[in-house]
Amino acid sequence: MHSLGTGNPAPLDAELSMDSGSSAVLRKDGRGRAKTSPARPFVERRRQRPMEHAWHEALESVHRLLIRYEETNRLLTEAEENYRSLFESAPIGIFRIGSGGNPAIVNHAMAAICGYDSPERMLAEVSNIGEQMFVDHERWSNFMRVLHATGLQCGIEAEINVRSGARKWVQLNVRAVREEGRIVHYEGTAEDITDRKKAEERIRQLAYYDLVTGLPNRPLFEERLTEALSAARWKGQGVALLLLEVDRFKMINDSLGKIFGDRLLQEIAERIRTVAGRNLTVARLGGAEFAIILEEVKTAREVEPIARQVIAKVGSEYSFLGHSFNVSCVMGISMFSGDGRDSHTLVERADVALYSAKEHGPNEFQFFSSEIDNQIRERLRLENALRLALERNELFLVYQVQVNTRTGGVSGLEALLRWKHPELGQVPPSEFIGIAESSGLILPIGEWVLRTACTQARRWQDAGLPAVPVAVNVSAIQLRHHGFCELIRRVLGETGLEARYLELELTEGLLMSNVDVMFLLIQELREMGVKLAIDDFGTGYSSLNYLRQFKVNRLKIDRSFVREVPENSDDAAITTAIINMAKALNLDVLAEGVENIEQLDFLRAQNCYEIQGYYFSRPVAVDQVVEQLQTTFIQ
Repeated sequence: MHSLGTGNPAPLDAELSMDSGSSAVLRKDGRGRAKTSPARPFVERRRQRPMEHAWHEALESVHRLLIRYEETNRLLTEAEENYRSLFESAPIGIFRIGSGGNPAIVNHAMAAICGYDSPERMLAEVSNIGEQMFVDHERWSNFMRVLHATGLQCGIEAEINVRSGARKWVQLNVRAVREEGRIVHYEGTAEDITDRKKAEERIRQLAYYDLVTGLPNRPLFEERLTEALSAARWKGQGVALLLLEVDRFKMINDSLGKIFGDRLLQEIAERIRTVAGRNLTVARLGGAEFAIILEEVKTAREVEPIARQVIAKVGSEYSFLGHSFNVSCVMGISMFSGDGRDSHTLVERADVALYSAKEHGPNEFQFFSSEIDNQIRERLRLENALRLALERNELFLVYQVQVNTRTGGVSGLEALLRWKHPELGQVPPSEFIGIAESSGLILPIGEWVLRTACTQARRWQDAGLPAVPVAVNVSAIQLRHHGFCELIRRVLGETGLEARYLELELTEGLLMSNVDVMFLLIQELREMGVKLAIDDFGTGYSSLNYLRQFKVNRLKIDRSFVREVPENSDDAAITTAIINMAKALNLDVLAEGVENIEQLDFLRAQNCYEIQGYYFSRPVAVDQVVEQLQTTFIQ
């Protein structure tokens, strides 16, 4: 070390040396006194290292940095390749759309969903996804408006047009990407849900639409009616509900088969829609019952022409599957709000009107009224009582003799049903037979009548009394019911009565209602040996050709023609014509309602020898028949 300034060396213990943290240091002289020396340049005292060591460390650091960079670059490349692979091979569509709706990036799945064979083809042909592909442009506009406001839309279902011209359903998840507050593009995913939507639609069809006709079923009808009533309340308008029921459908379906029945229902549905219009609700409620909802109507006068048109259309001729025929129907109508302010009440009262229309005959319609309601309530009271009558033994049979005026003896008996109610007393057949038919009670009651009459006829024969046929009236409901012939066969077998001693009385209208079906039934009954008679002949519209084909055993001249003979020349002429026609067709003929000797003499003069009426006997109880079977009425 050298001192500064003088060039003389200073003592070591009095030297002021410089540190990195100060400019001078106080030193002591040989006597221990402190003295200062002028400042001198800083001399760094540190350990010296070889230069090659420093270079070696620097190179190692750079090497480590390069390795780390390469690793990072490799990982980034792999991530990019993985992302690209995932993007390209993803099973769902992935896309990026510019802020103007133009597709910027799409993967293969997205292109395939939209009907393109490559992403490049789609990008080249589609300039605006919303305008070119969305079926519902308004839905697209609303979708974009919400997306712009919220930045994210998930689970959105939309129908799109694909390149082939077909349509698909997709589910979209889209987010808006912003930079400095401005949307620069949209990106998201799309999944083809067409199969799922078809399955959902199929489920909806099963739940809300009739599979045969394609019309709304009862649940959807009830929804539509509720909606119509809500709209009517809001607008201050009316609604009409029309319930239509096709007659004899079950018989047609049972006799000709379900395929035929389904085809008939489809034809009827189309005819109703043609009249009612496509914009109105027409529903099938079940069986052969249909409903029509007419909205924005004010009075019944507006509804009546539509009701007439529907009935006329449904009632016109059908021709398919090798058959030509006509059907009839009835209709009940209720009006909102006069007949009811809720759907349940409206349906209930239209049903009441329908019930009343059935009483007025085929191809009729009725509007609901309080008078009709009272009548129906009374009928329902009788119906409930009639349901109990059979099990309570309130029903019984009486018998009216049929006399052969040549021999004077009994040639047959007609079994007639009667009902004695414990409170109402004797209920006339005219009041309860119709109720039994419309309610379906005629089936168990009819079987009871048939079995009772056959059992009693066999007992009289076993008692040694003259064996004569017993006649039983058969309703249309019984004859159309599946298994009627088998019922006859079973009852005859169980009671032991020979078939030739059972006569079934059928009406003209019943035979002519469906000629093909009736012909097969009549043929089977004749093959059994059962006798067949047409009751109340002359009041219907029988064809002579059909009479010849049916080959019944006899005609019964209706009492309405016999009542005025011989005084009324028209009735006398009709009665004479029926007798002559029966003879020409080799049919027996019987006159009903004969009450006096003048009528009897006229009929005998016209060669009609089978007579039934009060002139010989009123219907009598079982215990009185024995005496009549042993009586000669004409000597």
